[in-house]
Amino acid sequence: MSYIGKEERNKLDPYINDLAEDIARRLSGKPNKLGKKTAQQEEDISGMYKETIIEMADTLIDSAGGKGVRASTPAQKLVEQISSVAKNDGGAQLSYFEYSITRLIQIVPHIMVVNLEWQAEFRYFLYALTAGALQQSALDISAKKAPAGSQWIVDGLVGALFNVKDEYKRRVNTAYEVIQIKKSGDCYDVPFRTDIIEAKDNSGNKGYQEIMMDFRGITQKKSEDKSI
Repeated sequence: MSYIGKEERNKLDPYINDLAEDIARRLSGKPNKLGKKTAQQEEDISGMYKETIIEMADTLIDSAGGKGVRASTPAQKLVEQISSVAKNDGGAQLSYFEYSITRLIQIVPHIMVVNLEWQAEFRYFLYALTAGALQQSALDISAKKAPAGSQWIVDGLVGALFNVKDEYKRRVNTAYEVIQIKKSGDCYDVPFRTDIIEAKDNSGNKGYQEIMMDFRGITQKKSEDKSI
């Protein structure tokens, strides 16, 4: 993620939170034909993420091309704030966009759990839908025609989204996968692969690290930790 200062975060966070609340509200309020809430709210999140990201990207592309947009939705208002804080610095706009999406995909699930709509903030199903939405949004944006002299904004937005997806995998899903391996055992048994060892931080809290291993000629029982 593009790490930005606390002052800039404080200016962006209220708008990110408003957008997350709007997405969570729409996820919670979709009735079925009988007037009851659907049981497929997590499935809806992929489409909502894509819709939101594309709306933000379109607004940034229009702004880069000199076309003003009257902000009326939470997504547009966030972009307006991004542009205001960036002060016409294109690199800063991309950094703030990346930060906003990184925070958004964490805050929405948290709100859903707090509102008792979901039972967990993270599981593989949610990861796959979120990663898919990020990648598909990047591909859709890459096909857009940028205003003359503004191709940089399209390329930058694509790069920012792939970076969000890659870091979401590295920082969040990788840790989830390690915990599942320790709980249920590994699914890899090829001669060359990573293995997991226990590690502790300075406060003594237990965690795990991956190490690169050559298992040729080594007999090893698959990792399994029933204590998790």
